[in-house]
Amino acid sequence: MSAMVGSTAGDGYGDIDAQVAAARERAERSGAWVGEMEQLTGHGSALRGGVTVEVDLGGTVVGLGITDAAAGYGGQTVAGAVLEAHTQAQQDLRRRAEASTAAAWGAGSATTAAVTDEVERLTPGADPDSPDDAPRPAGGAW
Repeated sequence: MSAMVGSTAGDGYGDIDAQVAAARERAERSGAWVGEMEQLTGHGSALRGGVTVEVDLGGTVVGLGITDAAAGYGGQTVAGAVLEAHTQAQQDLRRRAEASTAAAWGAGSATTAAVTDEVERLTPGADPDSPDDAPRPAGGAW
């Protein structure tokens, strides 16, 4: 049997085999991570769970639920609850994306930083320092 390229048989190719094996491992890890990220969603709720929102990685709302009990609060209240649940869903998505990326590529890696920045760009959260000065009408109906 002949020595494998990069074997430790003293032929000098050991580093090449290690690099090829590492590249294959990274490719497999990358494929698994991409599949996980493509399925990732974030969830948020408001009005004691009566309003739920689900967003995908692009920040698109892919699920919206409003119970009959929540609808009874009127349009203005439900509208505010949808926005609150949407903000929570985006925050949840950002947290999940960062955790997934850190698990695959390392918490301090450049990949994790780049993906986290991109997901934050796609799912901007409410600015907690920004006061909500918009007047909200009381009551309301559908």
